[in-house]
Amino acid sequence: MNFIPVLMLALAILCICGFLGSGMLILFSFGEKYAARKRLRETLPGKKGGERRLYGADALLIGNLVLIGLAVTVHVATVFTGQSFSRCTVFFISIMGAALLFAAVLFLFYGFTHRKGKCREKATGTKKVKRADFADRILLVIFWALVAAQMAWLLFNGGVYTKGDMTVETVGSFLQTDGIYQVDPMTGYAYATGIPSRLKILCLPTLYGILCRLWGMSPESVVTMVAPIWVFVSSYAAFFCIGKCLFPENRKNRTCFLIIIVIIMWTGSGLYSMDGFNLLYCGYRGAAIRNLVLIPYLISLCLRKRWLTAVLCILAEACILWTFYGLGACLLVGAGLFLAERRRRGGGAS
Repeated sequence: MNFIPVLMLALAILCICGFLGSGMLILFSFGEKYAARKRLRETLPGKKGGERRLYGADALLIGNLVLIGLAVTVHVATVFTGQSFSRCTVFFISIMGAALLFAAVLFLFYGFTHRKGKCREKATGTKKVKRADFADRILLVIFWALVAAQMAWLLFNGGVYTKGDMTVETVGSFLQTDGIYQVDPMTGYAYATGIPSRLKILCLPTLYGILCRLWGMSPESVVTMVAPIWVFVSSYAAFFCIGKCLFPENRKNRTCFLIIIVIIMWTGSGLYSMDGFNLLYCGYRGAAIRNLVLIPYLISLCLRKRWLTAVLCILAEACILWTFYGLGACLLVGAGLFLAERRRRGGGAS
């Protein structure tokens, strides 16, 4: 297989998600500044100590949530209006272009309004960057070596697990029939009794089909190669956010945490339904995205008390995962962490 188009498409998706997410971060910063003007900074929950701080990895992860939101919008609109898959693709291109344009406008506005602040910061020399010591560098080399090994395994093993999974066939039926859920991919005939409404709103096959049509790649390449790379990078970005929350000022401990995560993924790759297996063999599934991206990122958001942003993870899960495969896991995790935080605050007050 020619891996260059696969890597280019995966990189394009990551860049688009990062750009969209960066625009959302700018919106969040504007909203927080507006709230700070309305109320005293001390009264805003989580403002002290930088607990609500956002990181660079948040741009990619929030961009993933935006991408899923755009995909489910065009998917639901197409399914319930009976439009063709070609029109669905055109609709997706339109709203994606509008979202990218809006993000570009935010970037220009943000750069214009913060140019003076950056110049003042450079003149005064207030920003200092800590250099990594020798032990930190060794740990970083170990981490990136393990990640590179996993990426190589993901690309070259050629043994993607597809038993009992119909994602590739479903995407192929969308492209061949120019319709969404019109033909049973296993029989080639129209559905006799239709499919459940809950299943109709799941947007991952539509997103993969749109990528196939725009990039001219086969469903097998997009589903079994491009999507797992996207999920792979997003997964470690989510775990990085957790490490940043747990060890905000200790780079060595944060890197050790990430190395432990990589080792856990390796050791779990030999057992079906384990997170390591999902990461290295079937990262295109909704369950893999939930376990490896949404839940870790949800935990990091809850640790930073960004509850409204955490709701996006709950909504994203509802759009990519069927009920029988664990719909509501993000809701349960988020609710548990929210109640634990409320109880901690109540205990501290008493």
